[in-house]
Order: sequence, then C-alpha cells, then structure tokens
Amino acid sequence: MSVTFVNCFEVPTGREDDFFARWQGVNAHMRNRPGYEEHHLYRSLAPDARFRFVNVARWTSPAAVAAAHDDEFRALVSGPDWAEVVSTPAVYEEIHHGAV
Repeated sequence: MSVTFVNCFEVPTGREDDFFARWQGVNAHMRNRPGYEEHHLYRSLAPDARFRFVNVARWTSPAAVAAAHDDEFRALVSGPDWAEVVSTPAVYEEIHHGAV
C-alpha cells in the first residue's frame, strides 16, 4: 500500500533560497532510500503564507518512511540553519482521488 508523506515548512522571510538549497541535500538522501517513489515540492505564491513550502512524497509504506528518517537524515537536518525552520510532517493514506 503506497502512502503519502506530507511535510509543511514554515520558513522565515528572506530565507527561502537557503532553505531550498538545504532541502535539496536532504532530498538527495531521501530519494535513494528504499521505498521512495516520487516527490513534489511546492512553494507558496503568497509571500505571507504560513507554510512557504510543502513537500508531498509517495512511499511504498509507512515503514519505508520511518526507515528513511535514519541517523544520516537526522544529521542532515540538525544545526542552527534548520533550527529556524518549523516543519509539520505526517504520513497519509489516500481516501479519494478525482480527475477530469
């Protein structure tokens, strides 16, 4: 059963480019983990949006998501640059899909 991992990021104004550069490093790690399928990173068009970035990733299972958040991941997201970013991660199951 594939699952969707959603992480919304509160990034201080003016730090968007720095965040994106750091996020790319984390993404390089995550996309090489077993169970990773794909991702989409969105940036808000509204400069005053609470969540400036939203990451939506598909994984093969909740266990794959948990395993990807390993010691190497924790080392990538530690430090003072990440301390200024608030993230709200969660794993979701799809219950409805619509298309034209």
